[in-house]
Amino acid sequence: MPIRTYSRIGRLASTGVALACLAVMAGCTPGPTTNPTVTIDDRPTEIATTIPSTPLTLSIAYCDRHPVEDLVRGFTKLHPTVTFNLQYESCNNFSTDIVNKLTGANPPDITEYVDAAIQTVAPAGAVLNLAPYVQAYGWADKFPASELAQLQLSADGKVHGQGNQYGIPGGASFVGLFYNKSLLAQAGLSVVPTTLDEFEAALAAAKAAGVTPIALGSQDDGGIHLWGSLVNSLIGPQDAQDWVNGLPGASIDQPGTVQATQLLADWAAAGYFTDAPNATAEDDARAGFAAGSALFTVDGSWSMGTIPTGDAFGFVPFPVVNPGDPATGQGFTAGFAISSKSANADVAAAFLDYLASTEAAEISVGLGLLPVNIATAPDPAPGLATDLRNAYAAAARDNGIVTFYDHATPTMHTTLIQGLQGVIAGHLAPQAFVNSLQEDWTKAKG
Repeated sequence: MPIRTYSRIGRLASTGVALACLAVMAGCTPGPTTNPTVTIDDRPTEIATTIPSTPLTLSIAYCDRHPVEDLVRGFTKLHPTVTFNLQYESCNNFSTDIVNKLTGANPPDITEYVDAAIQTVAPAGAVLNLAPYVQAYGWADKFPASELAQLQLSADGKVHGQGNQYGIPGGASFVGLFYNKSLLAQAGLSVVPTTLDEFEAALAAAKAAGVTPIALGSQDDGGIHLWGSLVNSLIGPQDAQDWVNGLPGASIDQPGTVQATQLLADWAAAGYFTDAPNATAEDDARAGFAAGSALFTVDGSWSMGTIPTGDAFGFVPFPVVNPGDPATGQGFTAGFAISSKSANADVAAAFLDYLASTEAAEISVGLGLLPVNIATAPDPAPGLATDLRNAYAAAARDNGIVTFYDHATPTMHTTLIQGLQGVIAGHLAPQAFVNSLQEDWTKAKG
């Protein structure tokens, strides 16, 4: 978190290709620590929304071949005078490398939006404020307000959800509860839990039936997804989003956060997780779940590339505290930004506008992604894909989608991973863990 690139920003593919890196870009990888400076002109003062008839080339930097290359092909089919210089690299290094590219002498015109990197380079003026294009193209009507807000950042890079529009969404990701229908029956359960009390009872029933309750890979991001889902339910999406956004006075140090962390520790002690979760990668836990190793897993829409579609598995929003509470879940918009040095910013903005089109929606849905605007997108295949779309729509309706917690600061990903491993191993008390998160946040926000 999570379209953490089209991996958790990415991680949206249904075909097993690397949508798992967009989540990385969205913030699943440790953020860069440099403080670059760049020299730019204050563009654009005048903008155009037409494509020139003379040939030109746009450069685009990305780590998710799908959907980026698919969208590029779709755009150039409509606008054959525009060609692209494709600058692909592995998602493992992209978050750090894009800082150097954006602050270098020849930055790409367009880049996949990496939250930690944008927080670092935006104060230096390395990415373009897209506000003039928002007005010119009517993006406020084409893209959901919540998704535009995730790509807004104050000029000092400290507060999300307000200030400059540094990115435009290209797809969405969403985290919830996957379940295995046959193992649900094996555990003696006839319905999927919708409240936390029901969920805990289901975990105990699965354990008693000899079924591993939860597939968890907390060596990397799996712990964040489970813990963050618990926090969303226990403190509510508004308080959670305010903290991730960096609003002055926000705090994660709340009784609900401590309770969520204690539940994680208790479930680990009760043996509700995959054996040795801290030594298990999220990808391996996901593959194990897909093979029938556990009743539940808390994961994102990008898992559709691994978990079989159809009727064997189901997906619902993560359980809430009380029946009827708003649906909630972690998620992030996979987006694109434009370099402030781009000589072809108008055409780059035309590509961003294309992301809201019916053509782009058909490409995204065909890859198993959650579309930017559900109302204009084609229906997914029946079964698991429909479950996912319905769960996402419910959380969007209830204003319950919370940006991934590791987006809170450029260093929060590391703080979360290491701290949650300590909690799961029983080496770190829940309150001490929560204190460490707030200390990281306060250091970054001042």
